[in-house]
Amino acid sequence: MSEGAVRPLDAGEAVVESLRAVADQLDATLGPALLDRPDGVHAHRKAVRRLRSTLAAYRPFFDDDTVRRLHHAYREWGRELGEARDLEVRIAVAERFVDSDDPAGAQLLDELRAAYDAAHRGVARRGVTKAAQERRHELAVFLEAPPRTPKAGRRTKRGLRRRIAKEGDRVLARAEVATASPDDEEAVHELRKAARRLRYAVESVTRPPVGVFGAKAEAVASGAERIHDILGDVRDTLAFARTYDGAGADDATPAVRARAEAAEKLDEVSAAVDDLRQALAQFR
Repeated sequence: MSEGAVRPLDAGEAVVESLRAVADQLDATLGPALLDRPDGVHAHRKAVRRLRSTLAAYRPFFDDDTVRRLHHAYREWGRELGEARDLEVRIAVAERFVDSDDPAGAQLLDELRAAYDAAHRGVARRGVTKAAQERRHELAVFLEAPPRTPKAGRRTKRGLRRRIAKEGDRVLARAEVATASPDDEEAVHELRKAARRLRYAVESVTRPPVGVFGAKAEAVASGAERIHDILGDVRDTLAFARTYDGAGADDATPAVRARAEAAEKLDEVSAAVDDLRQALAQFR
């Protein structure tokens, strides 16, 4: 057990404790996100993703309909946050590739910044609506009286390990499809999402307040995070290249550089998947 961690009675209690910590993160990051503080939208969106990933990975421990409703409510909010966050990332990527004396690039950046401002205004409005209050209340009710199933009563490590192994197998299955067809954007996207879910599923029970597993589980989380980050970089640089192409610039160099960088990143995926496979084998 890591310092500051609780000792859950069973697998279900471990997940609930981790979800309570995520709920605290949601509350702490909401204000900065709505006020557009530095990294505010990113931090809150990450907390939403952590909540949804943990619920999805450990769904068999709780009433399915209840989890489905909660997952759906936060999915919609996550999409709204994602619109603003994706624009933030696109601005950062464009700033890396666009030169200061590039008129088309400067116009593109102005358009992206204006789009971000509009998207954030939407986030600020929707973050204080009645629907937002109901969403948070529904989470509070869930955490106050978790609708447990018999599977939640499994011994802590055994029950959690089984779920993590299943999430790991899900990533490897999607990796097989994505690496066989790297141009299939949908397959690559599904791999990225699966890796993110595995990462958060592991981190939720390896970090305080739970901290059930040690280094072997942390290696699984790190492997999943690496895959997710690589594919995120690929997506973001290719998105910039397509947008820049559409800007009608005379010089295609920024888009060419972005595509070259994306190709180099994509070449790293197979090795990252192999590392995750080894980490999962040791964890099992």
